[in-house]
Amino acid sequence: MGSLEKFIRLLGRLFGPPRLFLLVATWVLFLGAWGSLARTYLPIEHRLRWEIPLELRAPLYAKFDSGWYLSIIEGGYGPPPPAGKPSSHAFFPLYPTAAKVLHDTFALDGFHAALIVTYLCLFLAMPLFLREGRERLGEEDAWSAVAFLMLFPAAFFLAAVYAESMFLLFSLLAFRDARNGRTGRAALWGFLVGLTRASALALAPALFLAALERRAGERRRGWGRALLLGGIPVATVLLWIFGIGYVNGEPGLFFRAMEGWHRPASSLAGISGWLLSMKVRFVDADWKEDPTFVLDYGAAFLFAAIGVYQLVRKRWSDAAWTGAALALPVTTGLSGGMPRFLMVAYPVYFALAEGSRGKRAARLVWWIVSALLLLAAAARFVNWHWVA
Repeated sequence: MGSLEKFIRLLGRLFGPPRLFLLVATWVLFLGAWGSLARTYLPIEHRLRWEIPLELRAPLYAKFDSGWYLSIIEGGYGPPPPAGKPSSHAFFPLYPTAAKVLHDTFALDGFHAALIVTYLCLFLAMPLFLREGRERLGEEDAWSAVAFLMLFPAAFFLAAVYAESMFLLFSLLAFRDARNGRTGRAALWGFLVGLTRASALALAPALFLAALERRAGERRRGWGRALLLGGIPVATVLLWIFGIGYVNGEPGLFFRAMEGWHRPASSLAGISGWLLSMKVRFVDADWKEDPTFVLDYGAAFLFAAIGVYQLVRKRWSDAAWTGAALALPVTTGLSGGMPRFLMVAYPVYFALAEGSRGKRAARLVWWIVSALLLLAAAARFVNWHWVA
């Protein structure tokens, strides 16, 4: 009996309270049921982007970039691509490599191996998110923050063949240990998050400020430690960007691979392209043909407003991450897909819970509208329509 109790306590530490585990599991299953319904019965054109055998293998939430991850899981990165062509070399290695270990060890289908990694990271991340919410906001508002996150219109990417759940997990761990003074652990998580996505660059200023935050009873925090923790994600991202080129004998390979997606060569060109896209999509009314553009810019303006709120509340680390998360797609000209890139800046959901405290009707309206947008975005995605 004692061993069973210890095992249950271990599960509680890893996966949080049972109701959180059940909530997340129900959410995942509901998204699956909704995706199946949307693909089969809703009046949405189901497009085909892959060959039929691959389409038949692919889970509901394996589309677009999932194919690049699959190619790495099952075949590695391969040789450099021809000029002007996108390639897997633009994708960071930790998520597909973790799935590749499962694929090679157990002869699992590549998609299934990737989903195991996704779900494991998601179920480990949510208890950390809830615990941080309790420390910041208390019990009730922490659960409200969970609702804000899980109902965000792009939240289905947390259950997809994408690296978002892994990024969320290592971000939560990095900030937890940076604030608690556990330098070695925080450095490890910062390194791992830097191997997950290029958007780890947005964490750097926030992690630096989080490492400077003093806890009760502390006199001061060292600048050297903060610089170390803030610098590790940047150094790791640069290590991959230039390392993948060095290994393949072409220092600029990463940038050439990115050019296949028509990414601008400079920040000024990126900002210009971002603003031009906004003009085309709203002034020229492109949004009537593809309403997801409204979601892109709506998310951008929402996060900008929340960044201001965080500054007013003197949440310096939170505001730095929100601002950097916005700046990264703007300076790279990435106007399409912003909700997915912004979604993992998790302090935003704590700000939404805090700002709506005592406003139950407003919260309910927000959750209903956000949930409807989530369902609409998921329905489009499983039918191969671009969302984020």
